[in-house]
Amino acid sequence: MQPTIAMCNIFDQDAERLAGFAVENGFDCIDWSIDPSMPEKDFLSRMKSLSGFQVRFHCRFFGVDPAYTGHRGDESMKVLIRAVDHIASAGGRHMTVHSGLGNPSGDGVSAERAIENMAVLAEYGKSNGVAVALENLTTPLTNDPRIFRRIVAESDVHVTIDIGHAHAVRNLHDSDDTFGDYVLPNRNRILNAHIYHTELEGFGHVPPSCLADIHNRLDLLGLAASCDWWVIELMNPLEVLHTRDILNSYLFSSSLRPGMVSHHDPLPLVAA
Repeated sequence: MQPTIAMCNIFDQDAERLAGFAVENGFDCIDWSIDPSMPEKDFLSRMKSLSGFQVRFHCRFFGVDPAYTGHRGDESMKVLIRAVDHIASAGGRHMTVHSGLGNPSGDGVSAERAIENMAVLAEYGKSNGVAVALENLTTPLTNDPRIFRRIVAESDVHVTIDIGHAHAVRNLHDSDDTFGDYVLPNRNRILNAHIYHTELEGFGHVPPSCLADIHNRLDLLGLAASCDWWVIELMNPLEVLHTRDILNSYLFSSSLRPGMVSHHDPLPLVAA
């Protein structure tokens, strides 16, 4: 089954404006970035404007990190637990969380604390009908695919693969296939993907200029059968529409192919 293509809340927290743009341009799916400071009643009011869409949720909370040690990690978990509650109240079933956002040095975090807290968060989400997924970033700890794999395997959390972040950190590692190192060991845990070309420091997310920029990475995503949600993670409306055209072209051509090209054999199904 082919993935659905979603767009972000490109108009910040203006859900009515976003709904109008989505309807006008043929989007049925929204990946909504939550404002953690917003009261639950205001959040739920905005979600009513998106009642005709499939919605998943993105917890892009600066300074909130389940990997923080000590008190800061405890406070981060309170924010994330509250986000699960809000999402469940809105009828949501998916949320993506971060480790390392706004902390390029990796100060004050540990993989052990990340595993401990992500396991708690994943279980709490599961008990409330919300699948919690961890996204790979360009900052520690998740900018290393080996550490990312360990956190995922030992906490039993799901995965959101950001193909632009994986591209941006490729020169930090000795591997010839950093993106494959993110996808293949976790492929039975991947629920969502963030789609754009790469991330540049001081600029942000860069759209693909053509299919060739992201074709190979899309082929690898095709090996993750559970990844049914492709989010165009760009904020410029014209870039969103151009990237949607590229993805539709790719998916159409893929539907005509007899099968996906194999990558490496054998493929690990779980993290070692």
